[in-house]
Amino acid sequence: MRTMISRMSSSYIRSLNSDTIKFVKYGMVGVLGLVVDLGIFYLMNKMLGINYAVTNVVSSTLAIIHNFFWNSYFTFRVTDRMFRRFLSFYVIALFGLAIGTGLLALFIDGLKMDSMLAKLISVFIVAISQFFFNKKLTFRTR
Repeated sequence: MRTMISRMSSSYIRSLNSDTIKFVKYGMVGVLGLVVDLGIFYLMNKMLGINYAVTNVVSSTLAIIHNFFWNSYFTFRVTDRMFRRFLSFYVIALFGLAIGTGLLALFIDGLKMDSMLAKLISVFIVAISQFFFNKKLTFRTR
């Protein structure tokens, strides 16, 4: 009985360690994606004067593509059925994009926040939920 409990707890700890490592890697990819997202958002919105909603769609889409490939090869190391996985990743990201755009409207138009600060806060809120959906749906292995 003791050996069985020991094996179960050891397996659980390995699973936690694996999930923790994946979450850290996901965060690292997310930071790089954030640089892509914020950089393009800043260029288009602040420097070129393009509307924040349009800018958000473009910058988020490019960051989504960036993050998908890095998460496929680096974080989860799952590279089979790439088109299907990309569609799943993108659909999850579209929900995040819709929520993020709504948050931007709330923060910028409603709370009169600076657009860059609003973008940073909305990205953080959306990213946490997307990790769990992508882990369970997009990058699950059989």
